[in-house]
Amino acid sequence: MQTLKQAWIYLENGTFLEAKSFGADKTEVGEIVFNTSMTGYQEIMSDPSYAGQFVTFTMPEIGNVGVNDEDMESLAAHAKGMIVRKYQERYSNFRAEDSLQAFLQKFDVMGLCDVDTRFLTKMLRSEGAMMMVASTEVSDKEELKKILENSPRIEDVNYIEKVSTKEPYKHNSSTYNYRKFQYDEPPKAEAKIVAIDFGVKRNILNELVSAGIEVEVVPNDFVA
Repeated sequence: MQTLKQAWIYLENGTFLEAKSFGADKTEVGEIVFNTSMTGYQEIMSDPSYAGQFVTFTMPEIGNVGVNDEDMESLAAHAKGMIVRKYQERYSNFRAEDSLQAFLQKFDVMGLCDVDTRFLTKMLRSEGAMMMVASTEVSDKEELKKILENSPRIEDVNYIEKVSTKEPYKHNSSTYNYRKFQYDEPPKAEAKIVAIDFGVKRNILNELVSAGIEVEVVPNDFVA
């Protein structure tokens, strides 16, 4: 069992927590939310709609199925970090290609474990999403508070600009066939659409292609 680095969490309501880090070592500010999904942590972390957020997972053990390329909802992980009760470094899944820890470190995303996620979820459910700061570098509560107060709020950052494609492209892949371990051959296209990328998920585009639609994806600021 590896030794994990110490980390600290400070929320804008004054909550101060200690944690362990299994992702990127850094100081990061974002909005804390929770997710009750029992599976799909890789899809959530690579979902562009979670850009700028720390996702608290209510499922108590995360990491046990590893990660793979096919389950990505975009080309990168967009969430600021993930907060879990227990991180399982030993993954076991016939589709797994790497560990969750390697995935987070690859995309410079924080992973925080040994946290009472039930406490956080109950608090967020009653008080709503709020800003927070997490750090493996700063342990002082008042210093973390200053960092948070001097950082932009999520509503002040244009995350659409950050997650949108920079260049137009044609999306060709259809849905992934889990029995054949490959993407299905798409049917002949009978219609064509242009998808404006405000943070589109890859599987939505896959479903469109599998329905016989040719998909052209353009940036959020695209002008015809």
